[in-house]
Amino acid sequence: MNRSKSLSYLPVLLLAALSLTACSGPKTGCTLNCGGGGGTATVSLTLAAVPFVPPPGTSILSFAVTINGITLAPANGSPVNIPLNAATYVADLTRLQSDSAFLGQVLANVPAGTYNKITVNVTGAVVTYCTDLGGVVGCDAASVNQVSQTAATMPSTSSFSATLTSGQKTGFQIQFSFANAVTINSTQPQVVSKVDLGAANVLTASALPPTSSSLATGQLDFVEDVTGVVTAASASSVTVKTSSRGSMTAALNQSTFLVSNCVTTNATCAPAVGQFASIDTSLNADGTFTALEYDPIAPTSSDWIEGIVSLTPTVPTQLQIVTNDISLASTGSHIGANLNVGDPVQITLSGVQPFAVDSKGLPVVTTSFKGSSDATTIIPGQTVALHVTAFTAKSGTALAVATVDTVVLRFTRVTGANVSSVANPFFNIQSLPPFFAPAVTYQVQISNATPSTNYDGSPDTSTLSGANVSIRALYFGSSVSPAFSAAKVRKH
Repeated sequence: MNRSKSLSYLPVLLLAALSLTACSGPKTGCTLNCGGGGGTATVSLTLAAVPFVPPPGTSILSFAVTINGITLAPANGSPVNIPLNAATYVADLTRLQSDSAFLGQVLANVPAGTYNKITVNVTGAVVTYCTDLGGVVGCDAASVNQVSQTAATMPSTSSFSATLTSGQKTGFQIQFSFANAVTINSTQPQVVSKVDLGAANVLTASALPPTSSSLATGQLDFVEDVTGVVTAASASSVTVKTSSRGSMTAALNQSTFLVSNCVTTNATCAPAVGQFASIDTSLNADGTFTALEYDPIAPTSSDWIEGIVSLTPTVPTQLQIVTNDISLASTGSHIGANLNVGDPVQITLSGVQPFAVDSKGLPVVTTSFKGSSDATTIIPGQTVALHVTAFTAKSGTALAVATVDTVVLRFTRVTGANVSSVANPFFNIQSLPPFFAPAVTYQVQISNATPSTNYDGSPDTSTLSGANVSIRALYFGSSVSPAFSAAKVRKH
């Protein structure tokens, strides 16, 4: 049974409603959305990314954006502010090639009427990339670099129009375009020379739910792999607090897939306050969330870094990642404010536990990774979560350094071209970023069991042939078949 089916709609803690004025009467005149018929609507926003058309001209390891505001502009009158889910919201767009992140919402307080623009206030953007000119697995030595846009910019949607009616409950997905925001150097292969979120057509938006997906009726979007500290838990709901995208409360019901054991231990880990955990959810039309899956990773709160492996490890105790997500201990953090999404980090293994795989119930291929304690069994392109026991911030050109005692294989986000050999439960993709070289094709396995693979842009594998897709998947290596086990597939 698909984990997105038969879901409840229990209320969650609502965001503060925004007080707005529609028409102010005959003496002062109508000032906002005149002729909209009166009344208010509920609006939720999610964030996604449109990747380069494969094969990309470079390897983007992280694309971090910091957002502090968002507005929905009507055809007439003043813009409506949409409160963000965090005061300063940081997202890595490389993760949103396949996924959606929850941005914010206004519940039953957006004036009915016609809206023609969404504007996002971005206070900074950092693209971390590398080159691979030799056609081998991993980035070239010393090639991991960053390009930043530090000045505040306010990109707006192009060709957007939506008419909201009284009592309507709806949502929109905002998409950042890699190709329109990032400039690749014309004379230096694979080198990113510029990032500009103020360029034309960087931002688009579309109504939710998607025209085709595996969402159930009444669901707007999948908001998955929300990872952080559990701050509230009961038999009917769980709240996970992230370090940079706010908190999310999701209803639990009989269809929620509960992973029984913490990834890092054999102990039973039912939802409990203080755990480090990940939840997969559906955003419902009324603005609530339903948990599709609850995945406890560790029994207590502590410092964790998640990142993509950039270089081939050559010694058993060392590797290098680029940070894609951060979760800080509730108290006594080693990291604090000294690490940003997109930062490269030199990792030292010390007293490391046997490596684990966070399968979330998906099929797992037997490789040398699971149970190992040797960094040379880890390959570029894999995404790992690391439990940090000591941390030194970056200084000048010196990378940040973290000592870790736990390594967990988690989900890589990647885009590939020209889906072929679709024979459930497998399909092939090709034209991955250069540092995944040298494989020509990669086999992807999907799950039809519980929990099942979720789809965006397609109801299942039936329309994927010939398409470009982004996947969120466990990556086992180009020499392994299947190379990926996919939790999410988004057709472009």
